[in-house]
Amino acid sequence: MSEATGTAVTARRVTLVEFTPSGGLFQFSYQLGQGLAELGHDVELVTGPEPELRSDHPRFRVLPILPTWHPGAGVERPWLRKSRRVIRAVRHVAAWAVVARHLRRVRPDVVQWSEWRFGIDGLLAAAIARRRWAGLASDLAHSPIPLEEQGAGDGAYRQGRLLRAGLARGYRAMDAVFVLGETSSADLQANFPEVDAPVVIPHGHEGIFDSGPVVPPGDCPQRVVLFGSLTRYKGIDVLLDAFAEVRRRLPEAELVVAGPLVGDLELEALLLRADRIGNVALRPGYLPIERVPELVGSARVFAAPYLRSNASGAVRLAQTLGRPVVVTDVGDLADSVPDGVAGLVVPPEDARSLAEALLRLLEDPRLADRMGAAGRDRLLDEGSWERVAARVSAVYDSVLDRPPISS
Repeated sequence: MSEATGTAVTARRVTLVEFTPSGGLFQFSYQLGQGLAELGHDVELVTGPEPELRSDHPRFRVLPILPTWHPGAGVERPWLRKSRRVIRAVRHVAAWAVVARHLRRVRPDVVQWSEWRFGIDGLLAAAIARRRWAGLASDLAHSPIPLEEQGAGDGAYRQGRLLRAGLARGYRAMDAVFVLGETSSADLQANFPEVDAPVVIPHGHEGIFDSGPVVPPGDCPQRVVLFGSLTRYKGIDVLLDAFAEVRRRLPEAELVVAGPLVGDLELEALLLRADRIGNVALRPGYLPIERVPELVGSARVFAAPYLRSNASGAVRLAQTLGRPVVVTDVGDLADSVPDGVAGLVVPPEDARSLAEALLRLLEDPRLADRMGAAGRDRLLDEGSWERVAARVSAVYDSVLDRPPISS
């Protein structure tokens, strides 16, 4: 029986597939797997080597069987990054072969894919779905169209006929496609009209980081933190412009920017700008999961000035730890941070508005405490993993219990 829905749950054998064994997508899949297991499903999470989280739940297993890699291991030189991309492309295809063999052997009731980043992902997912090695094939489209994280683009969505054709094939073959907000649903249907009715589910809280009481934001230094993969679409350039104005009016303010550096940003240029502004600490590289609460919990304000986005696990992390968040009005971010309640919402690419919002929270510790607490309470009420898992489980039931279509 699910307490979230008050209905009986039919136990299913569920295979979740997440290629990367660490980072936000892996953490989402892990917490969803735990939630489904708590409902009574038998769940396995198929992923890469040395996953950053293991399970001791009797109905939830993490299987590190894929020849993939951990994202954002460190700062790489451009030539090394390009050569490694070729090697990783080969390993990515090999990982798909491992998944196919595994599904053919175990024949789960449900296979659920995580983020598709390449056209080949959709094509191979469609090919596996046609073989019906699982009773239900589904995808969780964190970003219905992958965001550009390489090259010198403007942080926009990736384009290309092969990419679109491959994703379209994959979405068309799924029995269900999940998204993390109404804007994401509309984007998916606008770009891939063959998906009739995407299923909107909430992004759960980041309970894996919640290790106990944290210092209230108002008691922290006047510090802003941006945490997550460091890529152009996160609006880091705009944040640096805004923070220069913040420091002009609030000289003691600090900014910490931490996370793995992605290929569309140059570390040397960022370091030069940070040095000119002052009180800016850049910490490139993957941050071990046990060190994240200390970083985010040391901030009075969490910043997410994204140029493009659909949903953000980093925002949910900040709210889990009771931080007020300043977000831009893109994707579903504004829905997750009600303006004036759990934080402040500003237009994208507007450094002046961003600076004013940061200053408002940095200069008013009581406001930071009130908004941080409101965001945490709202998230724990509406974004519990039990609720997320119950919603996903109900979709499994609606598909698997559907009477067959007579010929």
